[in-house]
Amino acid sequence: MPDGVMRWFDPRTGEAEVVRGGRTFPARAGDIETEARRPGARVHFDIHRVQGVEEAVEVRLRPGARVSHHHHRFGTLTGARRIDTKGPAPYAQVHPELRLAEVHPLEVARAWATSVAHGDIPGSIALYSADAVLHVADQPLVGRSAIGGWLTGSPLLGSAHHARIRGEEGTVAVSWGATGPDEPGMVVHCRIAHAQIVEQWVSQPEPPATSVAGGRAHPFRVELSTRGDVGDDAKTGAQEAILRVVAELDEPVLFARVKLAWEPDPARPRPAVAQVALDVNGDLVRAHVAAHTMPEAIDLLVRRLRDRLAHRATYREQAHRREAIPRPGEWRHGDLPTSRPAYFDRPVEDRQLVRHKTFALGELIPDEAVFDMEQLDDDFYLFCDVASGSDSMIERLEDGSYRLTRVNPSDADLGLIAARVEVATTPAPVLTLDEAIEHLDTGGERHVFFANATTGRGNVLYRRYDGHYGLITSD
Repeated sequence: MPDGVMRWFDPRTGEAEVVRGGRTFPARAGDIETEARRPGARVHFDIHRVQGVEEAVEVRLRPGARVSHHHHRFGTLTGARRIDTKGPAPYAQVHPELRLAEVHPLEVARAWATSVAHGDIPGSIALYSADAVLHVADQPLVGRSAIGGWLTGSPLLGSAHHARIRGEEGTVAVSWGATGPDEPGMVVHCRIAHAQIVEQWVSQPEPPATSVAGGRAHPFRVELSTRGDVGDDAKTGAQEAILRVVAELDEPVLFARVKLAWEPDPARPRPAVAQVALDVNGDLVRAHVAAHTMPEAIDLLVRRLRDRLAHRATYREQAHRREAIPRPGEWRHGDLPTSRPAYFDRPVEDRQLVRHKTFALGELIPDEAVFDMEQLDDDFYLFCDVASGSDSMIERLEDGSYRLTRVNPSDADLGLIAARVEVATTPAPVLTLDEAIEHLDTGGERHVFFANATTGRGNVLYRRYDGHYGLITSD
C-alpha cells in the first residue's frame, strides 16, 4: 500500500486526485476515507486498473497524520501540508506554475499548446488527467498512453506554430491556422478541471463568422481600440469572440466596439481590462471586465456580454407581458397593468390646505421659466414676466408645448424664444382662497392660477399627491 498526497478533492462531484512520485491517480469519494478528503493530506492507497487507467482506491489517512488548520504546531507536519512547509520533499511537477487547482483554464491550455509546439511530449502528457479522453475521427482515446501515441504522430508536434487560445461555451478552444495545402489547420476544444485537461475534441477550423442584415449576409466589422501592451493575438481573438456572439443574435447589430487595455501599474492585481459595446436593434448593451491576463479577460468579457444579452431578452419579454394589448395572433400572459392615479382621491370634506410657500419671483423670459420648470420636473412655474412686468405662470400642455398666463393682460412681444409658448388671451381670474378651492374642486384640474383678491398678486393653488391642497404665493 503506497503513500501519497491528496492533490485536490471536489466535494460537489466527489472526484479527487492522489499524487505519488510525480504520478497522479484519479479517485472517487466512495473510495476515500472521510478524514482524508482534504487537499494536501498524506494518505495510504491501493492502485486498481480500470479500462487501462490506474485509479486510487482504499484511500485512507496515514496513521499519525493530521489535517488541522493549525498543523504547524505538530512535529514535522507529515499530514496536511503545503509544498513550502517542512517535512518530506514535495512531489515533482513538470509545470510548477500550474500546481494550484484554481489556475484559469486558459493558462493550462496555453501551457499545453506551447509544449506541443516545442515537441515536449512529457510536458504535454503531464497536463492530462489520468483518465483523460481525446475524441479524434469519431474514435475516443482514453488514458495518457493512448493520447501520447496520438500526439507523437501529430503534425503539430515540434512545429513551433503559434496557437490562438480563447474560451468558448465552457471549454477552451486552441486553434492552429493552415500553414500549407497539406496542413489545413486544427482546432482542439479542451475541457479543463482542477488545472488538468479532462477531455478534448479535435476538429477542422470553421469559416469566418458573418452577420446577417436585411436578409443578406455580409462581413461584420468590429471597431477595436487598444491601450498599452496588447498583442496582435489578443486583438484578433477579441474580434473573433465578439463576431461569434453577434452571429448568435436574431436581431440586427448596428455596430460593435471593443476596447482592450493593459494597465502598466504593478500594484493592479488584474491589469488586463476589456470592454465591449453593442448596439442591438437600437439598444446599447455594454460589458466591462478585468483579469490577470488578456486571454482570460476576453473569455470573461464574452461570458459577461452573453449574460447582459440574456438579461436584455428577459427584460423585453417581461415588458411585453406588462402590455395591456396583446399582439395579433398571440395570447397575452399576466395581468393588466395597475392603474395608478396621479393623486389620492380624498373626499372633498377631508381636504385641507397643508402647504403654503411664498417666493420672491424672479424676472425671467419664458425660455428661462421653461428651463427652470423642466429642471424641477414640475407641471407649472410661477414667475415675473420681464416683457410685461406682470406675475405670470407657465404650464406644460399635453402636446409638449407651453402656455403663458398673466395676471394683467399685455400686448408685450415675447421676442425670439426657443420653446413653443402660446399666450393666454384672457387674464387670470380674481379669486379669494375659498373661491379658488371651490374652482379647483369643481373643475377637476390639478392646479389653478389666479390673482389674489386681497393682494392682487399671482397665486397658484394645486392638488397634492395626498389629496390635500398646496398654495404658492408671490412676495
